[in-house]
Amino acid sequence: MTARRDDGPAVPALALHHPERCMGYVELDDHGSPLQASAEGTELVARIERRWATPPTDPDVLRVLAGESRVLRHALLHRLASESDPPPALFHTLPWADLDTVAGNVLTMLDGDTSVEHPRHELRHWFTPAATRLAGPLAVLERGMREGREPAALRHEAASLLTGLLAAPPGRIPALTARRLARLAEHLGNRDPLLRHTARVIAARLHTGGPTGRSPSLSLRLDPVLPAAARTTGSTYRKTVRDESFEVRAEHTPGGRVQVMLTLPGPAAEGAWTAAEDGLVAPLVVRPADSEPSRFWIALRRREGHLLGVLDLFAPAERFELVADEPAVPFPALRTVPAAELLPSLRASSTATRRLWEAAAAALTSGHSVPVALRLYRQDVTR
Repeated sequence: MTARRDDGPAVPALALHHPERCMGYVELDDHGSPLQASAEGTELVARIERRWATPPTDPDVLRVLAGESRVLRHALLHRLASESDPPPALFHTLPWADLDTVAGNVLTMLDGDTSVEHPRHELRHWFTPAATRLAGPLAVLERGMREGREPAALRHEAASLLTGLLAAPPGRIPALTARRLARLAEHLGNRDPLLRHTARVIAARLHTGGPTGRSPSLSLRLDPVLPAAARTTGSTYRKTVRDESFEVRAEHTPGGRVQVMLTLPGPAAEGAWTAAEDGLVAPLVVRPADSEPSRFWIALRRREGHLLGVLDLFAPAERFELVADEPAVPFPALRTVPAAELLPSLRASSTATRRLWEAAAAALTSGHSVPVALRLYRQDVTR
């Protein structure tokens, strides 16, 4: 049917028809305007809705969907991703050419050429059905490099971009774009040694020239019950995984505690984007087999040219995995993390490690998550 908003032009719009009431319900976009659709696009949406659990992905489906507006593609794929597990090929119809252009600009500037043109289209939120924390950090990084922003700001966006890529389902990204993003990740890893491990994991996940064979992931799988040898002798059970200068070591004690030691390369003296003077924290994800994962933050201190962090955790009551693939970030970057979510990290820190949190908090505003978390921790201790 055709529809208009206020005095705007009448446009072909996607609508639902109620046969008994003889009424039509027009689909609206985020701004309350009719969701435009061609006749082919309307028929395709109806076809997909009839097969919502297993939508079709034949070439004609992809051709028609790719020809519809970005608003329709985003709305349809967002719903599919929220309510089902759609085939990855459907997400290839998003406007990836625009993202390729922005990623290409970043690659060009990382190679030292600053003569890049302003992208014709903003990336905005069009890619969120396929991957979150991808288009936003990439767009801000590209604009920041063109405008010559401070290295610390660029590093923050680079780390956010790699964190988003690490979580992105690889199959939802077209092969050409995946190759470009993998190359971009590797370039960022070459720029800052603290980003190198995450970049290697991303390259391996995107299957584009990453290391063959064993994954470079810094992940350790542990059982809640120690091996027989450790139980009978009362000794500690140790496991270690390395990727070049990155290392995770876990010591599981008979008392049911796990001490995690993380070692990272020290920031480069020149050319890196790391704001080491702010202090750094590294994410650690604990993934129990049958329950939700939890994220801890390990405060890092310099030692003999490396960065070292330690946490002392209670072992989950089920098989679990420790993963340290996300890049370290400066303490100020924790402003978006609720203070209550930082409390477990403070409780798992030693007295010496908490001093790192206290030093960082002293340089932050009182409303920042880190000082707030410290106040909550002290209240718990004094009760």
